[in-house]
Amino acid sequence: MKKGAGGSLAIVVPPDGGWGWVVVFAAFYCNVVVDGIIYSFGMLLKDMVDSFHESESKISIVGSLLNGFYLIAGPFVSALLNSVDFRAVTIIGSIISCIAFACATYVQSLYQLMFCYGIVGGVGFSMIYVSAVLIPGFYFDKWRALATGIAVCGSGIGTFVLAPLNAYLVQQGGWRITIVVQAGLALSCALVGILFRPLKPTIVEVPISNNPVVMEPKIPEDEPLLTINAERKMSLDSKHNSSKIGAPTVEEIYNHLSDRLTSEPQKISLSCHSLNTHHQYLKDKLSPPETPEKKLSVVSLRRPSLSAHLMDRDDRFFGGSLSRLPQYSSQVSSLNYAMSVTRIPAWNEIEEEGEDPCAKNNSFRKNMKKYYKSAMHTLTTMLDFSILSSPSFLVLTCSGFLTLLGFFVPFMYISEKAISEGMDKNVAVWLVSTTGITNTLGRVICGWISSYESVDPILVNNVSLTFGGLYTILLPILPYSVFSYYLYASLFGFSMACFASLRSTMIVELTGLELLTNAFGVLLMFQGVAAAIGAPLLGLFKDLTGNYNMSFYLSGVILVTSAVICYPLRRVKKWEEDKKLRQHNV
Repeated sequence: MKKGAGGSLAIVVPPDGGWGWVVVFAAFYCNVVVDGIIYSFGMLLKDMVDSFHESESKISIVGSLLNGFYLIAGPFVSALLNSVDFRAVTIIGSIISCIAFACATYVQSLYQLMFCYGIVGGVGFSMIYVSAVLIPGFYFDKWRALATGIAVCGSGIGTFVLAPLNAYLVQQGGWRITIVVQAGLALSCALVGILFRPLKPTIVEVPISNNPVVMEPKIPEDEPLLTINAERKMSLDSKHNSSKIGAPTVEEIYNHLSDRLTSEPQKISLSCHSLNTHHQYLKDKLSPPETPEKKLSVVSLRRPSLSAHLMDRDDRFFGGSLSRLPQYSSQVSSLNYAMSVTRIPAWNEIEEEGEDPCAKNNSFRKNMKKYYKSAMHTLTTMLDFSILSSPSFLVLTCSGFLTLLGFFVPFMYISEKAISEGMDKNVAVWLVSTTGITNTLGRVICGWISSYESVDPILVNNVSLTFGGLYTILLPILPYSVFSYYLYASLFGFSMACFASLRSTMIVELTGLELLTNAFGVLLMFQGVAAAIGAPLLGLFKDLTGNYNMSFYLSGVILVTSAVICYPLRRVKKWEEDKKLRQHNV
């Protein structure tokens, strides 16, 4: 990189409003469909047992594979997002899950059902789910916690609506007709996925002087999110890279291009709102008059030298309030923050000298190579298991594995357990719905509480898991009554909401924002495996004992254990930091 040579940056700054609220509604709907179908699978359980003449624990593998693969496929979907975009991935995922469910209605073997409905359907659902969870953060910074919270509340609402709907459809037409309806719902996500349109970037020119120039977006929606043009091919110094992050931030590149000696925040723009709505004003106020040689041409934007893609931001998986992040609170504007957390991978190079940029075949090969490299960059980052060498993150990963091991047992078996105790079917069907609606309430409250810096998200998570596990242990012990079951469903749904809401916040507390992508990917893999084996494994005890009591006992014990091992997590983290400090001083 030629120091002080200048250049140009085209970086997406979330507008914090406008079309973003339409995107939030679309993400909310996708979560309604995906999580609603996943959490209400227990409504199909009995009818599938009668159809295949297999045990409930074996039939539950179908739903558990659906649960597991929509988590396990998360890192791979994220890699695909880095090469394509939210809209395309959501539409493709909707079509895959629709076809998988449609094929599942014709199967005659349980193993065929496991493959079509569980594995393939789970992969399709993962593409919808990951897109729906991540895209609110693409449109919002200031209101990210609210936007993400609204979107993920679709999970509880979907459980509330689809549990009784699935039960009604099973009663009227059987599980095959129910899955046909689910296929249609999955396909409907493609329609709302069209609303996931890309944002146009705001262009910031870096002239040789230190005076930035902000220009209005002039490039199509499908252009790269961040581009840099310089006079010479860039080769970033190794001092900018760390072994884990492996890429400099846009802020570092900006400082290098403008030959600034300090990386202190400099106010480049008025505000995120101004950047996205008052482009002409910014041009008049910030652009130097009559300096056409410093303007960024449309031709140069269509052939970028370097590009940062969707997943090349440290905060992409962070769904909490950005006010908890020092990277956000220390910046003077949303543009500065975006530049400080967006990275340009080292593999992202400009055209080799001598290449003919007009050659179509060469352009096609270049694009395929670019898509492959961008996908593999994200995948290798997310699945870097060396992060497990951190004792604090290893404890968190074990806790997450145990949590998902016992998490789905109540969703899968509570209705059938209540019916076996004597509850009317029409009453028992609303137990899962009750869990869903209190889960929604819990997400809202937990998200609000965790926005305060004085609140310890790890402690809130631990206490919630502890109570959720204790409720599950006590359910088989207490005398049977409709009230006790509905009370349990309410309390369990509320408690488990905190675990789902605080996952990314806890990771940042332990690993820092820079390693969030890596940590989140590894955690997803472990949780996906646990979700795939948890309900069938604990369901075996129903086959052995003839009732569900032992399954609930073990589920509760596992949940409590997942909380207990995290109580000393702060001490483990402090010990880890002290150890690194001693090694550094030696």
